[in-house]
Amino acid sequence: MHHEIWRDEAQVWVVVRDLNLFGIIDHVRIEGHPLLWYFIVMLPAKLKLPVFSMQVLSLGFMLCAAGLFLYRSPFNIVSKACVLFSAGFLYWLSVISRSYSLVALFLFALAMLYPVQRKRPFLYAVVLGLLSQTHVLMSGFCAGMCALFLYDNIIKNKETPKKYIAPFLVCFLPLFLLTIYIFSNPHDNVSVQNYMLKTDTSLFKSFISVLVNTYMFMTNIKGLFVTLLIAASFAGIFVENKKIFCVYLFSMLYQLVVYTYIWSCAPEKAALFFAVTVFCWWVVLDCRPQNELSKTKKILYNILLAVIFGMSVNVGFMLLKNDIRYDYSSSQKTAEFIEKNIEKDAVLVTFDPVFTSGISAYLKNGQKFYYPDTGEYYTFSYDGKANTHVSAQEQTEFYKSHKNIYYIQNWLSPSQVPVFAAEETTLIPTEKFYIIKRKGF
Repeated sequence: MHHEIWRDEAQVWVVVRDLNLFGIIDHVRIEGHPLLWYFIVMLPAKLKLPVFSMQVLSLGFMLCAAGLFLYRSPFNIVSKACVLFSAGFLYWLSVISRSYSLVALFLFALAMLYPVQRKRPFLYAVVLGLLSQTHVLMSGFCAGMCALFLYDNIIKNKETPKKYIAPFLVCFLPLFLLTIYIFSNPHDNVSVQNYMLKTDTSLFKSFISVLVNTYMFMTNIKGLFVTLLIAASFAGIFVENKKIFCVYLFSMLYQLVVYTYIWSCAPEKAALFFAVTVFCWWVVLDCRPQNELSKTKKILYNILLAVIFGMSVNVGFMLLKNDIRYDYSSSQKTAEFIEKNIEKDAVLVTFDPVFTSGISAYLKNGQKFYYPDTGEYYTFSYDGKANTHVSAQEQTEFYKSHKNIYYIQNWLSPSQVPVFAAEETTLIPTEKFYIIKRKGF
């Protein structure tokens, strides 16, 4: 694995490494994420294992998900290959070490258990409850599946509805508690505060963003073709299973609303859009009696799925090749340079703590970065709680009292001569770091 983690991956590692349990719970709420992935990563982080162990965990979960998909899903071999080698599954969910690997694992496990939920209601409910704790983007889907469980097994069930009340609570309460957890104090929730004022986008633009983040090189004709394929997918699911269609539609709209008003879309997030599509088709093909679904329909549905995912296979292999060939982020090399060449008593100054989390994750000595605006030291992205603002005079006094200062920047002015410069081929421009020694007064 050559992938160097970037700030979004590193943030989780550094938070669980540097905070205690209560600090983690408080901080993660501010970021607007569920806690499950943080708790899983906490064990290797607290044991002071290298950050690579987080990548091993993520890849391990995706390998388990791929195993379930290969051996338990009802798709033909061509569809399976197109899904697993698509950009989302081959690269974004497998290589990027975040909670997305858990989404794939629990989503496929849920699809496998869906036909036997009445026989194994608690196991089904536990998996659905765990899925709700993977990512906020899955909340819409999980809410829909909870409602469907309630309708099928309690409201519609006239014989033994009481048997399913406890399992329903098992899958519903985690989602309900997550909502309380994240929105209990919206005034200090970074996601809510930073993005709720977005006015430059729409549901349509968010949908286009999903396509661009999935297929990368989009033309108008290609975009129209993919849109027609997705419309055909919706139509097919509607014809075969209207209840699953309702969940599918609600989940997709929920994700688009999130991209429109809260978070911007990213390739990893777009992959979840299509992962839900896999789930819905899995249920459609798995739950219909064999004699009710003609051989022709099965072939057509498999072709539809294969084309939707197969169109991004080339993107997946391109991303994988580039990640092996080039540095995804220069965070690891920057950290190695600091440990080998920067004096132990030096002050490392960053003008935006958001971008230095990746470096912190690779630093073995726990060295922190000084942020002049607040006058505080950080290893991970600050949470915005600090109301203090250091005046220009106070900053000047700080620089006078510390003679050995280095700037950590992801930009370089023409007059600056760095003591360290990242490779120009670094794949993420904002992760291309420079270290500049500050000249004294």
